Amino acid sequence: MMKLKPCQLTFSPPFCPNPGCVHHRFSSPGFAKKNGITKTIKAPQINQRFLCRACGVQFSQNTFDFDFRKKLIHLSKNVLNFAMNGMSHSSIARELKVSKGSVNLRLKNLAHQSLLFEKEKNVDKISENIAYDGFETFTFSQYSPCYINTAVGMTSHFIYHNTFSPLNRKGRMTDLQKLRQLDLLKKHGAYPKDSIYQESRYIFNEINAKVDKRIQLFSDEHQSYRRAFNQTINKISHETISSRARRNARNPLFAINHLHLLYRHFLCSQKRETIAFQKHEGAMLEKVQLMKIYRNFFQPKFTKKNRYDEFAHLWSPAMYLKIVDRVLEFRDVFGMRRLRTHFKFDERENDFLDRHYPYSRQKMAN
Repeated sequence: MMKLKPCQLTFSPPFCPNPGCVHHRFSSPGFAKKNGITKTIKAPQINQRFLCRACGVQFSQNTFDFDFRKKLIHLSKNVLNFAMNGMSHSSIARELKVSKGSVNLRLKNLAHQSLLFEKEKNVDKISENIAYDGFETFTFSQYSPCYINTAVGMTSHFIYHNTFSPLNRKGRMTDLQKLRQLDLLKKHGAYPKDSIYQESRYIFNEINAKVDKRIQLFSDEHQSYRRAFNQTINKISHETISSRARRNARNPLFAINHLHLLYRHFLCSQKRETIAFQKHEGAMLEKVQLMKIYRNFFQPKFTKKNRYDEFAHLWSPAMYLKIVDRVLEFRDVFGMRRLRTHFKFDERENDFLDRHYPYSRQKMAN
C-alpha cells in the first residue's frame, strides 16, 4: 500500500486556486480540509486532495507545483539551463529526447512564471544610476529588424526593464530585396516609425516613478532617447555618451554593453550568422525575459573576482539591491506555480502573457 511522503503530510495549501473565492488572494489558516487521496501515473504517484470550505472547489497538492499536469517532471530545469547556455531548441530536444514542441512549451511557461516571480519581488525604489540602450536584432527575417530596449543598473548590473520595438528595414538593398520589401509593405504595412521613442518613454516613466533620489541616466546619442526623455517629468538627469567612446569598464554604458555581450554569448538565437534565430516576437521576448531573471537572480554579477568590487563574484545583481540574500536556484524561483490572477499587469505585460503582438507579420505557434 502506497503512503504519503512526510512532506505531503505536512503540506498546507497556500491559497484556493479558484479566482472567485475569498481565499484566492488572501487565505486564512484552515480554509481547506483534506479530501482523500488520488493515485497518479507520474510522480508523486499518490496525491493529497483538498476541499475549500468557502467555495467547495476541490484541488490537490500537485495544483501548486510548477510541473502541474506535465508528464515529465523536472524537465524544465534542464531546458532552462541549456537554453541560457547557448543551446538551440532543436539541440535541447535531441539531448533530452523530447519533441521540440515540448521545449518551446516549457520555455513559454518558464518565461510567464518568471514574470510573475518578478512581480512578486518587485523593486520599489531605484537609487543607482541607470545605463540605457537598445539591442538591435531581428525576428523571422532581416526584413523585420527590432530593438530590445533595456535599462540596467550601473552598479548592480540589475536589469530593470525590457521592451520590444519593431523597426523597418534600412540600409542598402539589392533590387530583388527592394521588391520583397515593397511586397511586405503592401501586405502588412510599415512598422511604426516612433516605436523606439514610445518604448523609451514608457521605460523612463517607469524608472521615474520608482526613483527616491536624483539619479543619472546614461544613454548613447540616439535622438529618440533624447526626445523621450524631454517628454518625461523627470526626477533624473540625462547624459549622452558617444558611440565611438571606448567600450571598457570606464565607459558609463559598460553595464549595458556587458549585457549585450552576454546576449551574444549565451543566447543561441543572437549569435552572428546563426540559423537558430527567433521566428517570432513572442519567442524573442520570452527568451529575453528568461535571461533577465537568470541574470538578476541565478548568477553572480561577474564570474571572476574583481579588484574594484570584492563581492562581484559572490553576489547576484538582486543581492546588491537587497531583494534576496543569496544567489537563487531553480527551485527558489520555479518551485511553486504562481497564478496570473494574483497580480496586476499593465498593457505590455498582458500582451506578453497573452502572446499578443499587434505588429507581427507571422502567426505565433502555440
